Amino acid sequence: MLCLIAGGLSTAKAQDSYDVSDVIMGVKAGASFNHFSNASSSNGIFIGPMIGADVEIYVTKKFIVAAELSMMKKGAKNMSFDRISYTESNGKEYFVKDYARGPYDYKLWYISSSYFAKYILNDHFRVFGGITAGRLFRAKVYDRHRDRVRNIRTNLNRGAVGLTVGGEYMYKNKYSVEARYTWDINCMDRSKRAELIMGHAHNSTLALTFGYRFQLF
Repeated sequence: MLCLIAGGLSTAKAQDSYDVSDVIMGVKAGASFNHFSNASSSNGIFIGPMIGADVEIYVTKKFIVAAELSMMKKGAKNMSFDRISYTESNGKEYFVKDYARGPYDYKLWYISSSYFAKYILNDHFRVFGGITAGRLFRAKVYDRHRDRVRNIRTNLNRGAVGLTVGGEYMYKNKYSVEARYTWDINCMDRSKRAELIMGHAHNSTLALTFGYRFQLF
């Protein structure tokens, strides 16, 4: 996709309208607002960066299919715990050490690919929906109480699959402002330790981006 961007920038032209079968490249950047839904503790909104690039194909004058590659920093803030324990089948209770305090900030980096169907309402507004599949490549938790950072990637699921819906405002068919919401279907916890600390938490993300589009073919 990076090669397409580099090649497209040298030959691309932006225009006010496109025809059926036109192929459009877009680049975007903005911010994501993330928290953990269904978590074992209340948590605050974590704000992180998002960058991406996409390709759109006009199937009809009103209908577009699109594929996107993006990188996003997700997470949650201010998760605190009073007592974390579990009971084995023999009735003995165990505690997860070092996690009886807080608060904790979670910082998770994902590379994602998304596949959308878009519907053009008018010259300026579009709505879309689709699937987003992400790969976790970095995961850290910051213990504010002890001023300590831990690597928790091995405790979390590497893959994430989410449902995405959104809308965008277009100006001259080349500048865009987009808002989207993604809710991950699968839980984040992979180990027993992560389940006890986070519960069966899901990523819940609102992203706002600004973009630029140009015609490739």
